[in-house]
Amino acid sequence: MAMNIFDKLGQVLPSVESPARYMGGEANSIVKDPSKMVGTCAFVFPDLYEIGLSNNGLRILYHVVNREPDLYMEVAFAPWDDMAEQMRKHDIPLYTHATWKPVREFDVVGMSLQSELNFTNVPYVLELAGISAFSKDRKEDDPIILAGGPAMANPEPVADFFDAFNIGDGEEMFPKIVRTVGECRRKGMRRFEILEAISKIDGVYVPVFRQVVEGEYKQLVPAEPAVGSYEHTNGVRRIFIPELKKEDYPVKNLIPNMRLVHNRFSVEVMRGCAQGCRFCQAGVWYRPCRELNPDDVIDLAKEGLKATGEQELGLLSLSTADYKPIESLTDSIIDDAFFDNVDVSLPSIRVSSFGQHLAEKVAALKGGRSATFAPETGSERIRKMINKTITDEDMYSAADYAFSSGLNKIKLYTMIGFPTEDDADMEAFCNLIENLVKIGRKHMRGFQISVSMGILIPKSFTGLQWAGFMDEETSWNHIQYVRKRFFKHPNVKVQWADWNTSRLEAFYSRGDRSLAPMIYEAYKRGMIFESDGHRIRAKDWEKIWEDFHYDVSWIYETRQKDSVFPWDFMHIGVTKSFLWREYQKGFNPEILKTAKPVPNCKWGDCLHCGIPGSGKEVRLANNPVRYAAPSRTPEEIKKLVAERRPVYDQRYAYKITFQKTGLSRFLPHQNMLSAFVRSFGKAEVPLRYSEGFSPKPRIINMGALPLGLETVCEILGVETLKPLDLSPENLPKLMETLSEPFPMGMKVLNIEPLTYKLSSRCPKSMTYSFKPEVLPEGLVEKFQSKTLPIVLNHRGHEVNLNAHILDLQICDGRIFMRVKCNEQGGTASPYPLFGGLMGVKTATATVDDVTRQYLIRKESMEFED
Repeated sequence: MAMNIFDKLGQVLPSVESPARYMGGEANSIVKDPSKMVGTCAFVFPDLYEIGLSNNGLRILYHVVNREPDLYMEVAFAPWDDMAEQMRKHDIPLYTHATWKPVREFDVVGMSLQSELNFTNVPYVLELAGISAFSKDRKEDDPIILAGGPAMANPEPVADFFDAFNIGDGEEMFPKIVRTVGECRRKGMRRFEILEAISKIDGVYVPVFRQVVEGEYKQLVPAEPAVGSYEHTNGVRRIFIPELKKEDYPVKNLIPNMRLVHNRFSVEVMRGCAQGCRFCQAGVWYRPCRELNPDDVIDLAKEGLKATGEQELGLLSLSTADYKPIESLTDSIIDDAFFDNVDVSLPSIRVSSFGQHLAEKVAALKGGRSATFAPETGSERIRKMINKTITDEDMYSAADYAFSSGLNKIKLYTMIGFPTEDDADMEAFCNLIENLVKIGRKHMRGFQISVSMGILIPKSFTGLQWAGFMDEETSWNHIQYVRKRFFKHPNVKVQWADWNTSRLEAFYSRGDRSLAPMIYEAYKRGMIFESDGHRIRAKDWEKIWEDFHYDVSWIYETRQKDSVFPWDFMHIGVTKSFLWREYQKGFNPEILKTAKPVPNCKWGDCLHCGIPGSGKEVRLANNPVRYAAPSRTPEEIKKLVAERRPVYDQRYAYKITFQKTGLSRFLPHQNMLSAFVRSFGKAEVPLRYSEGFSPKPRIINMGALPLGLETVCEILGVETLKPLDLSPENLPKLMETLSEPFPMGMKVLNIEPLTYKLSSRCPKSMTYSFKPEVLPEGLVEKFQSKTLPIVLNHRGHEVNLNAHILDLQICDGRIFMRVKCNEQGGTASPYPLFGGLMGVKTATATVDDVTRQYLIRKESMEFED
């Protein structure tokens, strides 16, 4: 019988970096019977696990699909190179994490493309799944391959890889697509007929039904560009949900098996931003502005933090300070003692004293943090051009407020590469930084101005889509202008984007369908995970362009008013004529002299950008009602929190026995300790922390296990600030509660008071066992005669089996060995010991070889006086 994926993973995970990425079995996973479902979906995030599982869009789609009783969705992620090599070697297809099922066995394979720099990962994950990379090569029984996400504001470079695209918000559209595909499958419809059926869903783009022709610069552009109003267009419409609803947001998110890029529970408080920055694609793509009721925000936050055990809350939007009830929402959070030990983050706070005031109020809950400014450019002239309505004085006032409040770092996010940008603008940039330094010096010595410089990429559906990308020489000169001014400055740190990476992103984001063969070739040459800047291979891209006789000079060209772009088959709501007018306003000096900044339309009159409704489609939230609270100063907040913080005058020590079986045995030691911290947080049991600059929870383990070693009797000591109810009636429930956030196979087995120092009762020996396929002869005799071999461990050190093995017995084909412990309670790794018993005496991957062949299990832990 062929070995299943789950069993094969037990063989390969010891050989890869970060095996927790690939374990699966995450807590809060939803498992359904696919045979009883109308439609099934494997959602593949084409980047690493720790990036994908952080993504709020993935969490929302997982929720809205799985809440349907007849639909089912699981998740999968792109494996790093080492895991992909093992998967190919052992014939393991890309699999989902809840049931370790091949991705290709689902009705739909969905992907979310957050960045164009993930494009080469598309054919990579498809072929790992055993699915043809190009849609034209797929078989009738292959799943329908669907994509969505913000990078699909121009899907053309990857159009040949996908069968269809979800254009816009997915809360309603995505489940509808999965259901339609499933229904068609169960009716026995052919692949082409299924594509016809889903193409009739508003917002679905099926490339095979949209013809392209050669246009300007030999790019393939739509034969029929979108015309007309949003309501009556011949193009594919970007769909937006009319309002944000509490029921569309998940609370019981998948709990990761390792640390993520963003370890927090997030609530999207607002979708859309109408500040009108002419370079900003997101500000156009997510219109109109819709806000979530603040009472619902707090309900979701409380439920989500309890369900996941997270200690950080993120209130997400493109511009959180523009959320209408943001100050009253902040007051409500501060007023609620539930959030006293929660790190609340407000990303995307604009530069203003109002924004910094908000950040300071939240910081008062858990202490200070840095301030973030995003002026986009240091030149006020260019800020007017791009309609960024922040002045230098705004930043000076905000910096003075931040430094005077005790913050010691300002992050400055900016860009270079705007059309007409010159040395005078870079000089203005340097002057801005120098003035911020002067403000900092008024308040403290050890402050820092951290400057990050990106390079403008003229994106689709922006006022700058007609502009060209800045050439390398000019870009580097402008970066060097700032870099040289602050080289080795004690208070200024300057970082800048790599021009080659930015050029590649421009190539992708402004490209057409002809790019797909080159993207595929780049993947075949190993050019994947390009979102990691260290993985960009500029010379290899030059070689690909040369091999394909492809001229990339169009990237730098300025386009004309009547230019047809590859993405012009879409009608996203905002019209092309509105964007052209914005482009002219920005780059017409005469207009800039007299025109006022384009206002944020959510606060005032409709600008008639094309979104239907004339402003009525904007949904703003009112102040909290159920959670209404008074406004307080940062000083009052600190006093309030101090007064209601509970005082614990005792500590309680407990000994916890737990197991790590199945694939959870690949959970690294630190991840395992973090899982317990999350577990106690979710159970609302306060842990005792160490004193000092960097306090850590008082959790003591009897020594880290070798990765991949199963245990059914692991011991942990933990100190809490309140007693646990260990009565016979409550203990089973408590153990179940503490085990809820653990991955499959990890479970608390017992809890008892710890009346002694754990390290003082270190075991003198431990017993291990495993069952080989073929039992070696004469093992017991060799043990008794002390003629067991000397082997090498993974560090190349000799390990004498006769000195370490205290007892050896064979029972029912299993080898049991009792191994002596050191003073800390640890033993020599059982892997080389087992390897020696099986005749492996060299240092050649002993651990890998043994763990691949045998299930190794720590059977017992004996405490000896």
